[in-house]
Amino acid sequence: MAPVTLYFHGLPGSAAELASFGPDIAARARRFHVAPRGGDFAQLANRIAARFPDGPFVLVGFSLGAAAALQVAPHLGERVARIDLVSPAAPLQLGDYLGGMAGAPVFRAALAGAVPFAALTIVQAQVARFAPAKLAAALMAKAKGEDRALAADPQFIAALAKSLRHSLLADRAAYMAEIRAYVCDWRAGLARVHQPVSIRQGSEDDWTPPAMADALAKALPDCTGLQMEPGLSHFSTLRAYLEGQPPA
Repeated sequence: MAPVTLYFHGLPGSAAELASFGPDIAARARRFHVAPRGGDFAQLANRIAARFPDGPFVLVGFSLGAAAALQVAPHLGERVARIDLVSPAAPLQLGDYLGGMAGAPVFRAALAGAVPFAALTIVQAQVARFAPAKLAAALMAKAKGEDRALAADPQFIAALAKSLRHSLLADRAAYMAEIRAYVCDWRAGLARVHQPVSIRQGSEDDWTPPAMADALAKALPDCTGLQMEPGLSHFSTLRAYLEGQPPA
């Protein structure tokens, strides 16, 4: 039986990520099933197993979706054939990475407590409600590497704006819960990920730094390889990964 590919999108993020690089790449990602989010990771695994009761899984985690994939995987056990991580967000406590991460203000607010994080999220949500394209453009204003071309692509900005509205408005509770879970120290959980894991990382990534990917590779029990992508950054590494998928 062919494996079911489950896609764990970034945060903010949505299924729109898979369609943000044009129709050819979107067609290659058509077989991806977007994993549910919200609730604890054992509950997510139960929801996934109930939806797909038979056969193996391939988990694909992008950005903060990588953290979710790694924490869901132990609950799915032997049904997970492999895990592909793209621009992965690893535990912050693996090293001193926060100062070099573009999402640092969000993570610092979450570390500061529920009230500061809620206040920041409310402000972001209002901008996402009334000016989502401007918020998307602002997030990409300091893009590095090949992400600079994406920042100038109206189709990509529109998809990013859609993802921002999804996370900050439609699915805000799940977004906030997962960000707060991410900033907690979940390093111990990496030892329970016994499935083979591959990592794709852009050398110019300023959302999830290359050093973070290197530390994650060393912390996982079965990392089959860390592929560094010269000149690529955060979203352009996802594009490269999707380009390499077989046609649907």
